[in-house]
Amino acid sequence: MTTARMRRLRRPLIAVSAVATMGLALSGLPGANAATPGSAQVRDTTMYTFSVRATDGDAAALAQRLIARGFDLLEARTGSVVYVLGTTATATRLGTVPGAAVVGRAFAAPMGPVPKAPASQDDILPKKLKGKKYPTFYGGYRTTKGYDQFETDLAAAYPTLARKFSFGKTWSGKNDLNVMCLTADAQSGCKMKPNVDKPRFLLMGQIHARELATSETTWRYMTRLIDGYGKDAQITNLLDSTEIWVVPQFNKDGIQLTEKGIEADGTSSASSAWQRKNVDDDQAPAGGCPPPWANSQAGVDLNRNFDTHWDTAGISHSPCSEVFNGKKAASEPETKELGALFRTLFKDQRGQGDDAAAPATTTGMMVTIHTVAGLVLFPWGTSSSLHTPNDTQLRSLGFRQSYFNHYTTGQPPEVLYATSGTTDDWTYDDLGIASYTWELDGTGGSCEGTFFPLYSCMDAYEANNLPGLYYDAAAARTPYKLGLGPTITDTSVKAGGSDVTVKLTANDDAFGSSGVGRPSAQKVKAARIYVGKAPWDGGAAKDMKIKGSGTSVTASATVKAGAKKVLAYVQAQDADGNWGPAMAVWIPAA
Repeated sequence: MTTARMRRLRRPLIAVSAVATMGLALSGLPGANAATPGSAQVRDTTMYTFSVRATDGDAAALAQRLIARGFDLLEARTGSVVYVLGTTATATRLGTVPGAAVVGRAFAAPMGPVPKAPASQDDILPKKLKGKKYPTFYGGYRTTKGYDQFETDLAAAYPTLARKFSFGKTWSGKNDLNVMCLTADAQSGCKMKPNVDKPRFLLMGQIHARELATSETTWRYMTRLIDGYGKDAQITNLLDSTEIWVVPQFNKDGIQLTEKGIEADGTSSASSAWQRKNVDDDQAPAGGCPPPWANSQAGVDLNRNFDTHWDTAGISHSPCSEVFNGKKAASEPETKELGALFRTLFKDQRGQGDDAAAPATTTGMMVTIHTVAGLVLFPWGTSSSLHTPNDTQLRSLGFRQSYFNHYTTGQPPEVLYATSGTTDDWTYDDLGIASYTWELDGTGGSCEGTFFPLYSCMDAYEANNLPGLYYDAAAARTPYKLGLGPTITDTSVKAGGSDVTVKLTANDDAFGSSGVGRPSAQKVKAARIYVGKAPWDGGAAKDMKIKGSGTSVTASATVKAGAKKVLAYVQAQDADGNWGPAMAVWIPAA
């Protein structure tokens, strides 16, 4: 980065009171403990989340008007209410927007001094890395340097399960873009080419710098996969059969601004804690973007810069806007490098044009995680009337994901607002892979509705989100097929001598309850088990006995134990003939 660029990014910070600098108590969205609009009890540098109701009921249209006027919208929506991030001055501006009514206000960041990190973080480190120390900020979140070191250590400690690759540089040129590959036989696998034997699932975190919970979720996902191999049957199956690729921190330049802002200036509006974009300030006005930083910052929104439907919805042409989409499609080195990575890892399985369907045999899946709305989103993002030709499959698979995390499911304009140039639209458009954006959120109290949840919230984030990510890795083999079939929600194994009884519960109605176009469930009509050899490796199927009739049934089979412990794989089929993803169990040795 040039000296001139650095000067523009180092703009003077507004002097703030200690209370405002360190942030104030969070209230949920919308709701409890919300301050009264117009109150003079706090300085204007305190950040709020404003609940803004569309007076005509059309929240998506209101969102577009607010974006066009330069407001910073949270990626959340409740009925006719959208949420805007800003100071009390923002509330005054909102009053001038036709069709917008401010109906509530809540503090947008936790209160008090920056929390201390836990004395030990061994519980979220793989066994061979216990006792390792990684630099942290804001009470436990690891810095970009911490992630770099963790990725290196993970690959060194588990060479048969993990490999680290760098696939490019950030805009500043100072940071490597890294991706981890987790799979059994990682040294012979994890090839940088699209034509490989194993299906691939890719998870990406922190494309928006201020969304702290996303990279932490990827850290924990990698840790649980590594520690679970050889112990947990399904995790062992996943790493044996699938390559799981993880980009823990994509927007590293921006993340470093967020780290510095939180540590130096808390979460006041003047703090760079609120950095969303990368740090490309080539288009910024002379002297940089005017304060406050929380709503006006240099950079390009990387999740509006991809070359699919670019510059059509949910964007701004103002370089200081949070959703500035760049001077042209794929203008940013991060965007170009990530696109090249996807084309290296996944085959192009879809034709040209919005109406070309990816075939049912398509392999590969991608999830990019954001905060804070509690959503499962899928293409297309530009209009609620424009559906992909794979809409039925994407919607079914999306609702199956939200069964695990309880989020709302739909296309962005159906449940949020219209967007363009996004990661998931591009990966589906360019390659045909099943592509999703998750908007993570907490489960209540001070963990909900904030970009800066206390680190203690991350246990709940992990519990709520990792099961769905395990499901996704299993579905990545043929997502457009497997996402239509029943979900195995429970298994049990009972050994008696050489006989082993395996039971399962299969539920074709395992869909999230909230969203648009929830699929209709079918009756579960069959189940099968493969012992010792997976179906994709030519294993022999044995029918399981179904008990009950309906969308949720139990099934059982008795199999023979052998001389050593082996995996068995169970699947269920609906009345339309769709088989769901396989779930693995251990068959103990006789």
